[in-house]
Amino acid sequence: MLAIIKSIRSALVGRTRYLLLRLKGRDITVGKRFYCKPYFYLIRFHRLEAGDDVFFGRHAHVGCDLKIGNQVLIASYVAFVGGDHKIDGIGDTPIYFSGREHNKTTTIGNNVWIGHGSTIMAGVTIADGAVIAAGSIVTKDVGPDEIVGGVPAKLIRKRKL
Repeated sequence: MLAIIKSIRSALVGRTRYLLLRLKGRDITVGKRFYCKPYFYLIRFHRLEAGDDVFFGRHAHVGCDLKIGNQVLIASYVAFVGGDHKIDGIGDTPIYFSGREHNKTTTIGNNVWIGHGSTIMAGVTIADGAVIAAGSIVTKDVGPDEIVGGVPAKLIRKRKL
């Protein structure tokens, strides 16, 4: 009985956070059983599309357009960022005033697990079944069923059946 009560409470809390994001004017579309822990942050002007059974841990940060498949686990302190500041204009314009470029969309496939404290750079594609080790910085695309880790993230091995 206690497990059923906890499950209902969890679903209500997750749905409430989703509705609060919508009320704040965020561009967010989610499937069934979307859940985000406290302090989930989606920067204005960025779009989030998530499929069914997507979980975001505490302090997850989305700073780019993000498209997520189904059955995806994103641990706490994971950040989706980068690639938006213009840095090549040496000369008259200080970096502070250089402006921003449009971010590329980051795509996460189905059945993906992203470990605690990882950073995923904008424009990266993480294919179905991939696992990102805790603390990794992903700067390049990750193939299907690959386990990657490190700074920058490199292939550790393929997942086994």
